[in-house]
Amino acid sequence: MGDVDFTPTAPRLRAVLSLLVLNANRVVPTSVFLDELWDGAAPPSARGTLQTYVFHLRKLFEQALGESSKHVMSEVLVTHMDGYLIRVGDGQFDVHEFECLVDRGAFELADGAPEEASATLRRALDLWRGPISVDWSAGTKARAHAARLDELHYRAQLLFIEANLCAGRHREVVGELASLQVEEPSQQTVHAMFMIALHRSDRTSGALSVFRRLAERMREDLGLRPSGRLQSLHRALLAEDPLLDDRRLRIEPLLDQLAAKW
Repeated sequence: MGDVDFTPTAPRLRAVLSLLVLNANRVVPTSVFLDELWDGAAPPSARGTLQTYVFHLRKLFEQALGESSKHVMSEVLVTHMDGYLIRVGDGQFDVHEFECLVDRGAFELADGAPEEASATLRRALDLWRGPISVDWSAGTKARAHAARLDELHYRAQLLFIEANLCAGRHREVVGELASLQVEEPSQQTVHAMFMIALHRSDRTSGALSVFRRLAERMREDLGLRPSGRLQSLHRALLAEDPLLDDRRLRIEPLLDQLAAKW
């Protein structure tokens, strides 16, 4: 409680907790634990060892929550006939809140409310403590859950940036886009948003440089050219097309219109 960290340090104990938390409010079958913890080669003693892990986790929950063992067994980490379940209420689990906020922010942006979407998505991103995929050792199913959440985090970043572009805060997202286009060098949507943000910040020459560097890298590394839509964006920048400054358009409709025009 307070500032005390009750997270287990033993890898397999952390893996059990991870599987339970990533499947919160759903029963995780015993067979899944055995496959994940022992990589499909569980020894005869594995079931007993799993019960010991669950026992240790319950003791940690008793300490962390200040609750009795009876309460933890019946209300927190519950045994079912074919597995175990961890119960989590609304607002108790950051991952669930994160997912809900991303969904809400996406809806607000689609509904034409970029200010509200920006605020909602900022709350979601403030909850992030990742990357989840390197935070613990676990099996295939747990890694798949972690990869899904990492991808959702990336989507939240793009939605947040797009909301701010639609709200006219292009200067505020230039730095974040500069980092993202280095982290995701093959994601042309990121480059497109970076170019648009730079143009709207009166840095059109910088936007053109972004395209030139991307085109050179793609040609040298892959023997390819940027997508047709990105080339249309480049031509629109050269012509200073006023459509580039239309904040009512989200990134995909904007690129589609530029492609049809240029």
